Amino acid sequence: MKVNQPLYLSLYEKLKNQIIEGQYQSNDRFPSKRQLSNYLSVSHTTIEHAYQLLVDEGFIYSKPRSGYFVSDIESLPVIHRQTNQLNTDNLEKKQRQYKYAFNLAEIDSESFPMHIFRKYAKDVFEDHQLSLLQRGERQGEYILRQQISHYLFNSRGVTCHPNQIIVGSSTSQLLDMITNLLKKEEFIIEQPSYPPIKHTLDKKGISYIQVPVEQNGIQIDPILNTNNNILYITPSHQFPTGYVTNLKKRTQLINWSHQAKQRYIIEDDYDSEFRYFGKPIPALQSLDTKGKVIYISTFSKSLYPSCRIAYIVLPQNLMHKYNNQKYKEGNTVPVHVQHMVAQFMISGKFERHLNKMRKIYRDKLDYILKRLKPYNTQIKIEGALTGMHFTITVNNGLSMKKCLKNAKKNNLKLKPYHYENYSKVYPKFILGFGGIKKEELEDHVNALIHSLVI
Repeated sequence: MKVNQPLYLSLYEKLKNQIIEGQYQSNDRFPSKRQLSNYLSVSHTTIEHAYQLLVDEGFIYSKPRSGYFVSDIESLPVIHRQTNQLNTDNLEKKQRQYKYAFNLAEIDSESFPMHIFRKYAKDVFEDHQLSLLQRGERQGEYILRQQISHYLFNSRGVTCHPNQIIVGSSTSQLLDMITNLLKKEEFIIEQPSYPPIKHTLDKKGISYIQVPVEQNGIQIDPILNTNNNILYITPSHQFPTGYVTNLKKRTQLINWSHQAKQRYIIEDDYDSEFRYFGKPIPALQSLDTKGKVIYISTFSKSLYPSCRIAYIVLPQNLMHKYNNQKYKEGNTVPVHVQHMVAQFMISGKFERHLNKMRKIYRDKLDYILKRLKPYNTQIKIEGALTGMHFTITVNNGLSMKKCLKNAKKNNLKLKPYHYENYSKVYPKFILGFGGIKKEELEDHVNALIHSLVI
């Protein structure tokens, strides 16, 4: 297994090798996601991601209402791997050893309107919907792009035509697409930064500089003093710090982008739906009058992580460039899923769902902050104005080693804040709270206090 490889990738590789090596025969029924999730004691999301990769590569296929089955693999080459084998027992022991966890990228799944999506799923697989079995539109289904356009205008002030929107399966995939359009350009990214952007740029050998992030957003002077033209930024809830870029800096960034023809800002607005304190700050794209902002977002937070729908809004000139490409990657999201989400939005239930989830997450955050407030001389909380994660710094003399030892004793999984530009003078952690059940929140916070407070 590769060091620090995500669990879903390790699981995918293990299952793929089992198929290739003949542990499953063609057309054998594959374990259901629920069965495997229960057997391995891993999240449904982990299983979902692994299965989606197997489906995408043709190792398994799904039958509506029947489950997953192994594809005809007689012609597949046998691949012997030594380093990427999954030690399932060890991995699952590691994951099972914690009773409490403040995991990132998790939602309150119990509050998800499963019954509504079950109905939409049934509707899109009716006989009169046979056209949905076809490949679909390259940029994504028009009905979904239309709804995204309406939603962005009403919620974020983003103005765009549906034809400016491209739907993709992930932020990483769309970032790859954007860098193809902006080839030969040099980038500016935040420090610390969202890992996928660094991965994409490093993989392609694209030059970039990193600019430190302050409590009110990215530093402006280094941007003004560089010749690099493409800025990637997460202004509404910077990852991983949680800082929010203020309106003054947003205006400065827009003005900077207007000073040269080749300059663009990539605005990753990944969890802007969840702002709990103060008035929403408008998206950068809503402030732009010259088509210099590439807007990118996802449904992974507003709906559910395994939804695998992200989207970009391209300025008209880049849209023209996209359309003139000889090869255009597209249509990476199942057509049925796109129509399910579109119907959810058309019905008005999407906005009602967001309002509901905003209150749920606000209540969770309020409870956590209230419980931690008496210890504000020992711990410092940052990035809790919006989004579904915040950071906590321990300044009471406890070392990182001692904090982690205490956490293990209290059956608590903590994620150390291991990002660039962190001095490591004080132990620091990044905490997600979205996936914690309401009835388990008190015990989680108790474990946190007992681990970090003296």
